Amino acid sequence: MPMKRVFKRRSYTGLAALMVLVAIAGGVVSCAHPSQSSETMAAFETMRVQLPAGVSDVDVYWPESAAQAPMVIIVHGFLRDRHNMSGWGQHLAKEGFVAVVPDLPTQSDHARNGRFISELQTYFGSGDSWSKRIDPSRVGLLGFSAGGMSSLLAAAESPQVKFWVGLDPVDMNGLGASAARKLGSRAVVITAEPSACNADGNARNIMAALPQAEQITIAGAVHVDAECPSSWLAELVCGRSTQERRDAFRLHATQALHEALANR
Repeated sequence: MPMKRVFKRRSYTGLAALMVLVAIAGGVVSCAHPSQSSETMAAFETMRVQLPAGVSDVDVYWPESAAQAPMVIIVHGFLRDRHNMSGWGQHLAKEGFVAVVPDLPTQSDHARNGRFISELQTYFGSGDSWSKRIDPSRVGLLGFSAGGMSSLLAAAESPQVKFWVGLDPVDMNGLGASAARKLGSRAVVITAEPSACNADGNARNIMAALPQAEQITIAGAVHVDAECPSSWLAELVCGRSTQERRDAFRLHATQALHEALANR
């Protein structure tokens, strides 16, 4: 059973106001492991994808092996873009996954974003051009903040998705909790400490509704520890990120993805 906690509520509107500041942030905060260098960067390509739910730029990070590999779609947060999850793309490709990192087509239409993610999964999972590199039977979704909620909406409507990872997700108007009740796949939710930037930890509503899930809380973590890379202004608003806590998010998510998608 998921762990339940009670926190003081704060409106999502307040979170949005804070993140407006984050959206204009300059200066990237590195999320790479200290041992990582440019020589070990995973190969990736950027493509323009047009789907019924929207048109978007998508970065695809390829593992070194040319054999079929599981696919993980990695989803950014509110008022962010795919570049804020590029570190996750690089990391998971190095771990043997095909990592697909899109820009979401809208900033606040979460239902439409969820449809886009579902369509993107079908696009890559069923196309002949990807069949030699992507195993459509091993698909996971990983989303940060509001992207955690949008990816959960997609996972709940996509039986092909085997696993969902929420990186300090937030709920809005009960959309995430409603989707959680319908989720048929396994799930792991990795959370930071409650704060204004994660709507005072309202992922508890999602956790309470999930039929089968594991929750991991990173002690002392701030919301932006879960994105990669973040920015100095995001840290100014949400709290100072540290390499140790970023590594903890990465370690737990990677272990869970390997186990769920049998990528060892």
